[in-house]
Parts: sequence; structure tokens; C-alpha cells
Amino acid sequence: MRAPLRIPIPTRTTLALLASLLVLPGIARANPPGIPAGEKLVWKFNLIGKPRDFTGDCGSGNRLFVNRDAKNEQIFVVNGSTWAIVDCNATGGGHAIISTNQAATYDIFVRILGKPGGNVFICADTLTDPTTQETLCLLGTIDLTRGSGQSKFQIAPTSMFDASNIDILWTVDTTPDFRIAQFRVYQRP
Repeated sequence: MRAPLRIPIPTRTTLALLASLLVLPGIARANPPGIPAGEKLVWKFNLIGKPRDFTGDCGSGNRLFVNRDAKNEQIFVVNGSTWAIVDCNATGGGHAIISTNQAATYDIFVRILGKPGGNVFICADTLTDPTTQETLCLLGTIDLTRGSGQSKFQIAPTSMFDASNIDILWTVDTTPDFRIAQFRVYQRP
């Protein structure tokens, strides 16, 4: 006579592992700190304080370059068929160009990395008040200073990227300690 077949009873750990394997395909990847869950990354680029070996070449990547300790460097935001870096070099009097598409339908996040104390200030569509001589940033600003600890993404004004009606001019100022600001474009859920 044959012995009865014995099937071991799974432990809680085994059951938990099996359950997690069944659920894995439906799990969304976690977004970086500061970006809500459920939003899908569409495009990204970096604004970089010019390294010493920079020759003006964009290379293969979504990068824009400004001088460290930049004063009034210019980046144009233009409407296009896709999100892209058209010209990366805003150093030495150059004018970098970003092409955006349907910016009003996305959330744009930005964070600063690098050396503590680094700062970047971006003013979109600068206008000087004729009465007070105050600089006005009609479409918004991005003002980031690198502190200590983990850097988190924060939402940027979508109006600074929406060139669907007219091209936008960014005026960029940085400090000597500025190294990099990361921009991420996310599709809303």
C-alpha cells in the first residue's frame, strides 16, 4: 500500500511572499520625494552650473547650462510638438531654448541638488515697473536654495512652461555654489 501524499502547510511568511508576487505587476513605482503617487514621468531635464570642462556641446542628454554665479542669463521657452532641449547653452551671452508641448496638462516639479548654499532664481517674462523700477516676473518664479539633508521636489508654476500662446523668456541668476536643478514633467493621473 502506498503512503498518503503529504503536502506541507505553508507558513505565514510563505503566504505573504506568494501574495506579494501576485500583486507586483499592479504596483506603481514610487515617485521621488515631493512628487505625488500616481503621476507618470513624461520628460526630465537638468539645469547645470557650467562645469570647468564644458565646451558648449549639449552632448547626449536633456541638459541646459548656465554659468555658476550667473546674472541675467536667458532661456527661451517655445511651443513645439514635443518636450525637448533645442539649444543647451545659456552661458557667455548664449540663449538656451526649451520646447514644450501642452504644458498646461502636466505638473512640473523641480529640486536643487549639489553644494549647500547653492541658489538658482528663475524669473519668467521679466518686466520692469516704470514707476518703482521693481523687476516683475509676470509668469512666476522658481527660487531654490540648497540646504542640508535630502532635497525634495516641489511644484513649479506651469505658466512658466506654457508657451502655447507666446514664447516665454526666463532670466536666470545663480550663486557660485550652484551646481544642478532637476526638472521633472509628470502626466496628471
